Amino acid sequence: MIKLYKYVFVFIITLLVVNSSFSQGKDMPVNLSLVYPVSINQSKQDNVNFNVGIIGSQFNNLKGLGINGLYSVLGNDLNGLQINGLYAETRNKLKGIQLTGGANVVTKGGTGAMIGGLANMTFDDFTGFQLSTIANFGFENVKGVQASVLYNLVGKNINLLQVAVAGNVAGKMMSGAQLSLLFNLAGNTNSGIQVASINLTKFQRGAQFGLVNIAEDNDGFQLGIFNIVDKKQKGLSLGLFYMGEKSKVQMLMSGGNISYGNLGFRFKTNNVYTMLTLGGPVAISITNKSVMTEYRVGYSFDLKLLDVNTDVGFMHISNEKDQTPGKPSSNQFGLSFRAGLEKNIFKKFGLFVNAGILRAADSYNDSVFKNHFLFEGGIVVL
Repeated sequence: MIKLYKYVFVFIITLLVVNSSFSQGKDMPVNLSLVYPVSINQSKQDNVNFNVGIIGSQFNNLKGLGINGLYSVLGNDLNGLQINGLYAETRNKLKGIQLTGGANVVTKGGTGAMIGGLANMTFDDFTGFQLSTIANFGFENVKGVQASVLYNLVGKNINLLQVAVAGNVAGKMMSGAQLSLLFNLAGNTNSGIQVASINLTKFQRGAQFGLVNIAEDNDGFQLGIFNIVDKKQKGLSLGLFYMGEKSKVQMLMSGGNISYGNLGFRFKTNNVYTMLTLGGPVAISITNKSVMTEYRVGYSFDLKLLDVNTDVGFMHISNEKDQTPGKPSSNQFGLSFRAGLEKNIFKKFGLFVNAGILRAADSYNDSVFKNHFLFEGGIVVL
């Protein structure tokens, strides 16, 4: 340990002797630094071609290669390759590659690649590639790729690709693709592709693929479980449920000969509707501990005095035990066909009655179908 201290002391003395021969603001082919100002460069205005910082270094421009144990601070530009332990700060432009175990910060943006073990941050336009484990932040425009494990943010426009596990945000326009598991947000316009559990934008001009897709205006394509268009729908929305400017969400409570008690929600836009219903116990089951879920899509004919509803549905039935001896049949399914009458009694209240056929299978394995007459009636809260 004493020998190590001696080497450090000799190193510091050597630097102090060597740097006395350099004046400030010079172009230096080689720079060696323990931690500024214990370094060959004695001015933050010096320009360096090759730099080694045992702990860290600080100077003006790097034009070439820089390696720092912990940190680096450049007062101006980086042109070339820089490798840092924990932190790198470039106060003007990056034109090259910056690789840091912790975080990279570039004030004026630039062109190239930023690879940070934790995060990358640019305060002006950046073109190139940002890769990190936690997050990438571009507070102006980014043309290129942002890829992180957690989160990507662009303050204005992103052109090409954002990839993250948690989410991606473009403050204004997104042209290209946003890919994540949880959410994507294009604050103003999506002109590319959004793929996530939840996709959001104001003006949808491209495509959204997710469990929930939300747009104020849709001129593009939506594919998901829930598609929501708040104002204008000029594009196409495909999914299990759709809500638009003229959509109504209605609750239905009913009972019938298939399921004794049912609670459903109907999403109705103009005359087209979709429904999700939960009910039980199921009368065609051999056990009282049985429930059914059903998805239905239909069309309602407005006859002024009353409505005629017609729909088809898929029903899944879960039972306490197998329904058919000799094969797994605790889960069954069926296809339903209904027609019914609905009458509004008050402004927010109505009555309905339906009749139809349920073609039910005894199991998902080697299915055997049987037809059941279907009858139900109840109330609807409009």
